[in-house]
Amino acid sequence: MDVIVVGSGMSGLTASAELVRQGHRVVVVDKGRFPGGRMATRHDGGTRFDHGAQHFSARSDAFQRTVGQWVDDGRVAVWYEGHSVTRPERGYEPRYVAVGGMRSLMVQIAQTLDVRQSTEISAVAVDGDEVVAHTGDGELRAQAMVLTPPLPQTRALLDRSNIDLAAAQAAVLDAVVYEPSLTVMASLDGPSGLHDGHRASDGPVAWIADNQQKGVSALPSVTIQSSAVYAQRHLDADPSAWSRDLVSVAQEHIDGRITALTPHRWRYAQPRGTLDVGAMAIESDAPIVLAGEAFAGAKVEGAYLSGIAAAEAISAGG
Repeated sequence: MDVIVVGSGMSGLTASAELVRQGHRVVVVDKGRFPGGRMATRHDGGTRFDHGAQHFSARSDAFQRTVGQWVDDGRVAVWYEGHSVTRPERGYEPRYVAVGGMRSLMVQIAQTLDVRQSTEISAVAVDGDEVVAHTGDGELRAQAMVLTPPLPQTRALLDRSNIDLAAAQAAVLDAVVYEPSLTVMASLDGPSGLHDGHRASDGPVAWIADNQQKGVSALPSVTIQSSAVYAQRHLDADPSAWSRDLVSVAQEHIDGRITALTPHRWRYAQPRGTLDVGAMAIESDAPIVLAGEAFAGAKVEGAYLSGIAAAEAISAGG
């Protein structure tokens, strides 16, 4: 069966790899320039920044097996061991990072697939037993589709399409609220001095991570991420204003002086609550499945588990 997967983040690539493993033919399309979604790394000469997800944990048996394979393959390493905030009974657990930057893991997965970046879908249609994706370069046809963008973007796409969500499904999806994040990638004139390479903070700055200590950057650099509350208040403000705020606070916690910075806005950084259903099939003549971290526990592991669930749903429906 031919399948179109929209989104080359963790959910989309995981679903695609699993579908290919099952013998399906898959095309992945994404409007971004690079695969990875929030598994994002930016390069500036010898300086690199992980500017989305900073690390990930592995708690489910399925994800632990996959992460263990990535570790054995040299794709992933343990950054540090930290206490679980959401599940304190778990005690300390490893925090993993991708070797060479978070995006590098996604690029390696994407290399095994037919991935078409810088390709935006304007609308989706069901034509008989086929699903059609309209792009700027024409149309793609398949027998099934997986949609993995953040839910507000998926809902907007479906609103432009001839696909009607059931009222109950629409209400469930619309109830999911995403928290934004504002990020500053900052170069330093010397080491940050951060303990274990990171610091959780209060106020406007929620997180500071040292990319050099993580092994991502050859030169000193930190990633500064705002709190959700601060981001919500300043999401559409001039980046020069909120980046100055974040840098001013962060500079108090690091040794090296910030010499250059680049701001980045994440409008859909993380769902505040999740549906915990794995994935969701839409009533249609052709199988269409919604997936992403909002469906399976949030963060990197949730995105992975949702991708697996989406592939299973497609195979069951096809």
